[in-house]
Amino acid sequence: MKKNYNIVAIVSARGGSKGVPNKNIKLLNGKPLILHSLKSLLKVREIDKIVLSSDSNKILNIVKNFSKKIQLMKRPKYLAVDKTPLTSVVKHSAIELTRKGYIADYVLQIAPTCPFIKTNTIKSIIKLLKKGNDCVVTLKKIEHEHPYRAKKLNEKNFQFKSFLKKINVEKFISRQDLPTLYCTSGAIYGRSFQLLKKFNEKDFNLGKKPIGVVVDDIEAINIDRHIDFDFAELISKKYKLK
Repeated sequence: MKKNYNIVAIVSARGGSKGVPNKNIKLLNGKPLILHSLKSLLKVREIDKIVLSSDSNKILNIVKNFSKKIQLMKRPKYLAVDKTPLTSVVKHSAIELTRKGYIADYVLQIAPTCPFIKTNTIKSIIKLLKKGNDCVVTLKKIEHEHPYRAKKLNEKNFQFKSFLKKINVEKFISRQDLPTLYCTSGAIYGRSFQLLKKFNEKDFNLGKKPIGVVVDDIEAINIDRHIDFDFAELISKKYKLK
């Protein structure tokens, strides 16, 4: 088995955020949001290259002044529209690296909107990838918004019924009776470069046997709305997370 692996972490940060304008450079506990996840990545020795892909010169300049160890990559305009999947941007960045002579074995797709990613989580994902798994992602436990309790609403008469038809969801009265389920947190997707190259927008390729690493509620925070930002600010100050 190969001992030395080329592992690259790619952070994609678009300038034109709609939910929260300029989200990636908005200050969280006194520091631009984009820098929180980058700070965690810089502490992981197993990563030999960190790339920031962005269409925004402002974001690129902030990161340039933050650390010289982070490689900057200007994202093309066709990958900077609202519906562009982040994985498409990451795939583009990884392929661009090969053209410059760097061929990754594994690629970590890091969400800048998850500011509380722990270095130990990153290391755990890398360790699992090195064992031969072609896809490892962060998961979070589904608590209050359990899919068994999802309802489908008729917006004309406001009547609703259970979204799941083949499961008798009414027998799950208490939360403790519900089966334990997880969903991807969005913080980290680790893939082999060979798997990443197969990604297309019609097939969100996670490989044949994806592996999950469960993160806690704080690490799973993913900022998309103003209320998410306010909550992250409170958490950051309460637990002194910088």
